[in-house]
Amino acid sequence: MGPRVTLAFGGLAALAVAVGWFLLSSQVAHTDVQTAVSESLGAILIVMLVMSIIGSIRHRDTDD
Repeated sequence: MGPRVTLAFGGLAALAVAVGWFLLSSQVAHTDVQTAVSESLGAILIVMLVMSIIGSIRHRDTDD
């Protein structure tokens, strides 16, 4: 995959996790909107962190 495709896939994955977490939190757990938004932002942060770690492992130099 090219860098643009990877970036688009990562962005869509983060957005899907955020929307899913927001709906789960607000509809199922019946939390207020402010709490659901902050939880979904935390979910985006976790997804971006995991994708960053995976990307750094995949693209590290093997010439050490």
